[in-house]
Parts: sequence; structure tokens; C-alpha cells
Amino acid sequence: MSFEGILGQPRAVHFLKHAVEADRVAHAYAFVGPSGVGRRLTALAFAQRLLCPEGRGCGSCSSCRRVIALSHPDLHLIQPTPPPDNPKGGVAIRIAEARALVHGAGLYPLEGAWKVFILDDAERMTLETVNALLKTLEEPPPRTILVLILGHVRLLPATVLSRCQVVRFRPLADELVIDLLTGRANLAEETARVLARVAQGRIGLALTAATDGWLEDRDRLITQLLEGRVDEIFALAEEVGRDRARVERLVELCWFWFRDLLILKGGGGPGLLMNGDRADSLSAQAHLLSLEAIASRLDQVKAVWAGLQGNVSPRLSLEVALTHLAMSEAA
Repeated sequence: MSFEGILGQPRAVHFLKHAVEADRVAHAYAFVGPSGVGRRLTALAFAQRLLCPEGRGCGSCSSCRRVIALSHPDLHLIQPTPPPDNPKGGVAIRIAEARALVHGAGLYPLEGAWKVFILDDAERMTLETVNALLKTLEEPPPRTILVLILGHVRLLPATVLSRCQVVRFRPLADELVIDLLTGRANLAEETARVLARVAQGRIGLALTAATDGWLEDRDRLITQLLEGRVDEIFALAEEVGRDRARVERLVELCWFWFRDLLILKGGGGPGLLMNGDRADSLSAQAHLLSLEAIASRLDQVKAVWAGLQGNVSPRLSLEVALTHLAMSEAA
């Protein structure tokens, strides 16, 4: 992935290209912004430019092809993983990865002019990991570059961020996301517009939602809520089982639905709706519910979401939440 393939981030791309061309590359960068807007793609394009023998990220040489394939010996992508003894445990970047990074940073590059270490979701570093990396950040070995990818500057200690050059990434404009969804994913414009609104400028999230059943889950969920189909809710909860990520998505879909109801009840226009293609159903339901009733349902959804961030059973959370909400709608 070359810089030319990065869409919607002109400032970040210009800044990094200029750093390479002027030979003023910093030893550490923090790529800060929401997920799904091109942070990781830009980090790989940056690595491609640094490791390309021609110095321009040509995309066709052996080095560039191996960067794209994540097989270049001077490129190291570090991602959060579950504990070795618990594949279903919480993911993090742990001390073992930090020690391997520190060791590798002290070695000479094998082929290229640089060694590039990319830490994806760097906010998931444990405190031990952060402490282990501080010395490398304070006294970086020559020809070594660290790229930390994170959502917000407050998610890492100031001792780390102060040693990094911060590069900001912004959400993409809705129209750009819609163009990409209709052009690359061959989606209908109405569907693309819904996904663009929900993704809030995160093209990666929109593309994932377009292919992993997001719309099907949404339509199924809305039908259950509107018609009070408790039996189908239990069937859905059984189908989801312990898939926490999918349960979180379903709860988020509930939040979007009642958020839209609140907007309509408050006099907002259809252009503000997440579920703009279901405006008729939303208008009909908003007419039946009071402002207080809608706010109460949002409180219920928020409580379920908070429980999911703890150790509550995903299936039980979904059953309780959807059953209560569906019965409320049917009442």
C-alpha cells in the first residue's frame, strides 16, 4: 500500500512524505485517530517508503511486495493478543512483545536502511510493556523507527507521547465513504449512505459492516423490537451464544435505533438519522412513545453495554435487554 492509495488523510500523508524526502524522519511516531480511517494502512505505506531501495515506495520491487505481505525482515507488526494460556482472554500487548522489540531494535537492519516497528492498538499495552519501552523511546537505537497506533492521546502516558511525533488522523467525509462503498463494494447508494452514517467516517468499519451481516442483524433486530417477538429474541441469543463482539454490535444497534427515535421526537430532521432508510418506521414509533419512554430505553441499553464491559455473560445480557425492550414496545 503506497501513500497514493491512502484516501481522506492528505495532511498526514503530506507530513510523512515530506519527512522522508527531507531526511527528517523522527525515531517515534504516534498515529492518533479513530479506527478504520487508514492509520494502519498509512503506517505500512510509511514503512514501504522507508524500506524501498528506490526510496519512493514503488510497490513493485521485492522489498515493497514483502512489506505489503508483512514478510519483510525489517518490518515488525505488533498487535494485541490474548494470554498464551487463555485464547479467549482479554487481548493486550504484553511484556514479552516489548522485550522482543527492545532486543530487535538493538540490531542492525537486515536488508533495508531502517528497522520499522508498528504497534497496532498501542493503547492496549500493559503498564509493564510501557515501562519496558521507555528506555528505547528515550535513547532510540540508530535507524530504528517506532510507530504507535492509538485512538486518542489520553490513552497512553505522557511519558510515552512526549517522545513521539504525533500525526493526527481524521474521520473521512460521508460522501467519500459513500463513493468507496458504491464503487468498491458495489452497494446501493441508500445502503451505502446508512453504513457511512453509522461508521462516522471510518471506512474500515463501513466495509466490514457491508460484508459481515450488519444490515441483516439490524433488520432482524428492528423487527423483533417493533413486533415484540420474544421467542425470536431467545433464538437470536442462542445463535449468538458467547460471541461478545456480536452481542456488543446488537446492543449498539439498539442504541442507534433509540437514538434516532430521540432525534425525531426532539424535532430533528431525517438527515441526522443513523437508520435513515427506516425513517418511516422510526417516525411511526416516535409518534407512539413519549420523550421520557425513549430516554428510559436508552438508559436500559447503556446499562447493558456497561455490563458487557465487565464479566457479564453476553448471551444473558442480550436475552434480558432485548426481552425487556421488546415487551416494552409491545405494551
